Amino acid sequence: GLDEAYYKLALVQIAMHRTDDAFRTLDAARARFPKTFRCECYTGIAYLHIKNYPESVHHFNTAEVIGLATGPGVLDYRFYFQFGEACERNQEYKRADEYLQKSINLSPDFGEALNYLGYMLADRGEQLPRARALIEKAVHLEPKNGAYLDSLGCVLFKQKQPQQALPWLLKAKERSPEPDATVMDHLGEVYMALHQSAKAIEAWKKSLSIESTPEVKKKLDLYSGGA
Repeated sequence: GLDEAYYKLALVQIAMHRTDDAFRTLDAARARFPKTFRCECYTGIAYLHIKNYPESVHHFNTAEVIGLATGPGVLDYRFYFQFGEACERNQEYKRADEYLQKSINLSPDFGEALNYLGYMLADRGEQLPRARALIEKAVHLEPKNGAYLDSLGCVLFKQKQPQQALPWLLKAKERSPEPDATVMDHLGEVYMALHQSAKAIEAWKKSLSIESTPEVKKKLDLYSGGA
């Protein structure tokens, strides 16, 4: 139908980071056609892009209700991955867990969801054995993915195994397409746990030079006397 043309255009606009145009396109579709799953879903994606997480969750919610009523087939693993991501970023961790797990149940080898859920849990220090199993599966599927290697290092560190975490984080650093602030921060933590404070300080300085975050700055001030 004609509405299809609107949705295709909106997706292209989102991909090109022309979110304002995408919202205009979706509003025009909403005015002309009844509320559809795709219109709500793409609006959710557009809000996710501009970091308006409450609105994103709201539209994914509506999309799910329409999907369940009209054709549950549209509620696929990608939909639940994006819904889960919106919930996590909106700090609704219980729902994020539920939707990301749903995404994995629908597509057990979907590395992105395995890693996202595993890292979310590891980062929060929750259900570490489950987090580790999810991440290990993601790494097994994509052994050269820097983000997944970083997650594995992170969960091992949280399990108080800094010695085992170190090689994974060094691999993650090697595999990251460009210097990654998070990887360097995790390396700093592991070096500090291994009593290699000079290396830890160096890693945190590098992390801050890539992206300045208050948490990393705090660690650096604490351990290097503000040097």
